[in-house]
Amino acid sequence: MKKTLITLSLVLALFIGLTSAVYAADLDMVTDITGTLSESQVAQLNERAVSISQQYQCDVAIIVIDAMTDSDGAFAWAQYLYNQYNFGYGQDRSGILLFLSMAERDYAMVAYGFGNTAFTDHGKDVMLDRYILPLLRDNRFFDAFSAYLDKSEEFLRLARDGSPFDVGTDPDAQSSSILIKLAVTILLPLMIAFGICTMWKSQMKTARMAVSACNYIPPGGFVLTGQADTFLYRTVTRVKMQSNSSSSGGTTIGGSGFSGRSGKF
Repeated sequence: MKKTLITLSLVLALFIGLTSAVYAADLDMVTDITGTLSESQVAQLNERAVSISQQYQCDVAIIVIDAMTDSDGAFAWAQYLYNQYNFGYGQDRSGILLFLSMAERDYAMVAYGFGNTAFTDHGKDVMLDRYILPLLRDNRFFDAFSAYLDKSEEFLRLARDGSPFDVGTDPDAQSSSILIKLAVTILLPLMIAFGICTMWKSQMKTARMAVSACNYIPPGGFVLTGQADTFLYRTVTRVKMQSNSSSSGGTTIGGSGFSGRSGKF
């Protein structure tokens, strides 16, 4: 019943916003029923989205609505609209969808099929956090959608060439990883050593410098009759370094076949 209400409300909104009957298979790649974009902006974005989708055989879509009619959340809405309105290229229905609900200022980005390969978890984070969300928060919607299409085209090209954008192929991520490793291997030991030396120094406050060596000579003097160095044993500890799977990248795909993320802008 809830999904039926979603379908009816969206169809009604599309009917009002576009002044024409709208059916599930008739949605453009870029659909704005809120008037946030001008007609020329929608046409420009849609033409580019169609071109990218056909070139890389992976739909790149945008849907902007006024408000959600239930509390399922933007991520559930994006999945439902992707399925209901037949997005996805080819038999595996490859694609990516950016969904906005203006009233709540909610967003969701979902990928499916080859979209899961081209748009990894790291790739989605970079696309959203660096390029899209800052523009959305400034209400620069056309610029945000243009950036979305730019990065989608870039990520799809990399994926078709066999090197999806991910932790291992992101130069910024590699630089950050090197800096973190240097900090752990150099700065952390120095900080620990400094702390230990400071603690030892604080425990020596009662020490005073002697003016002569007589205080260190026991009564009767010191007689050395012999010396020897004896090696008794040694202990060697080996620790196997395990790779951190969380830094290896990839895509987290839910049981519905979608990957993605959602939140506020």
